[in-house]
Amino acid sequence: MLPHPAVILSSTNVMQKIKPKSDTSYLQDAHTSWQHIWRLSWPIMLSNTTVPMVGVVDVAMMGRLNDPAFIGGVGLGMMVFNFMYFGLGFLRMGTTGLVAQMYGAGQDTAIAYLLIRGVSVALGLGGLFILASPFVTSAAITIFSASNLAEALMAEYITIRLFAAPAALANLVLLGGLYGKQQMWLAMALLLIVNAINLLLDIILVNGFGMKIDGVAYASVAAQWSGFGFMLWWIARAWPGQLGKLLRPLARAKLPIWFDSSAFCRFFILGRDIFIRTILLLSCEALFLNEAAKLNDLSLATCQIMLSIFGVLAFAIDGFAHTAEALVGEAIGQKNKLMLTIVIKRTNYLAGMMAVFLGTVLWLGKPLILGLMTNQANLIAYMDAYWIWVVMLPLVSFLAFQMDGVFVGATRVKEMRNAMLFVSACFAATILLVPFDLTVLMGSFVSYLALRGISLWYLISCVYKMADPSDSSR
Repeated sequence: MLPHPAVILSSTNVMQKIKPKSDTSYLQDAHTSWQHIWRLSWPIMLSNTTVPMVGVVDVAMMGRLNDPAFIGGVGLGMMVFNFMYFGLGFLRMGTTGLVAQMYGAGQDTAIAYLLIRGVSVALGLGGLFILASPFVTSAAITIFSASNLAEALMAEYITIRLFAAPAALANLVLLGGLYGKQQMWLAMALLLIVNAINLLLDIILVNGFGMKIDGVAYASVAAQWSGFGFMLWWIARAWPGQLGKLLRPLARAKLPIWFDSSAFCRFFILGRDIFIRTILLLSCEALFLNEAAKLNDLSLATCQIMLSIFGVLAFAIDGFAHTAEALVGEAIGQKNKLMLTIVIKRTNYLAGMMAVFLGTVLWLGKPLILGLMTNQANLIAYMDAYWIWVVMLPLVSFLAFQMDGVFVGATRVKEMRNAMLFVSACFAATILLVPFDLTVLMGSFVSYLALRGISLWYLISCVYKMADPSDSSR
């Protein structure tokens, strides 16, 4: 029996009400919901905190030795690798922005080619750094001002840890691809494997075998290559035959299809601007640390502890920035301006709430945190007098992290570079032209972090323009 026409009409009305849930508006709602943003963010927040924790443990291991120079040596050595890995951060950030936009546009094959190009560049650059090891160590000794013992320890650390460079840079590319495709759980697995191995070997080699700065360097080498091996194993399982298909033409002396000169060119153009921006950022941190070293070893150790804590805060808050990268890129790939607007507002709000929480933890947890960082009574007392600047770090910096995520997802790296040029000039002028003590130095650093976020917010209209359906730029 056929249903009564009234029933058909009623059913049609119901279906009309349900239908929007299967179209673009449903996708938009699902991908901009608070739950989805949190679902993408928390695995990265959890795993990201282990990244600077490695540096914190390195510093803590050295803090239990009998001379503050060990902290200064590993701190300056880590600064060199910050220049290297964060300076080549375009391998991760450029990959994330491009993959996110390709993901939004449904271009899966292009994503595979992009990852192969990125990994090949990463391994090549890492090999060059190993060959240039004597130059890297001598340049670091020339640039940084510290005691003779701190410089010698820094050189030993750099020489050993450079052997991790190829794997570490390749892991940056793979992380960028995972973020761009919103595979945050797999990204978390990679980071946890690398950093758990690093932390465990730090403790075993230094406390168990009595090694010193060489122990923390060897731990980093083993951890990075273990993480790269894990990703190759996972790719071989998840994409059986795909990797061989992409690389096989190399064995026949024939350029593979992914070897696209124009695509390489675009990747390096993005990389150039991100590199300039990141080198400026790290130069400001290096200037901060170097000026502290000119005061005395206690000031250097205090500022290194501040930067180590800042690293933990940055990576924790950065979970929302990585989510912004992925969702902003997806929205631009779909030319969905409403989705872009909601993503920016909600990720900023959640990052701000996290910053308030972290500031409170720092204020209330000062005795515990300082006790974990060092057992040197004079260093604890010295750091205690400047703790207010540490508490302010998350509150003034969260907008900078968020805007970085938004601009990376949009691949608007030229604007990021220009903003960083302005902010760096302001910071350097303050440090170099104004007579300073440690209070002025820390206050200038906190102000610089706030200005980073404000300057990018001022330029955000260019990001919204990319999601406009009438705009053809990508």
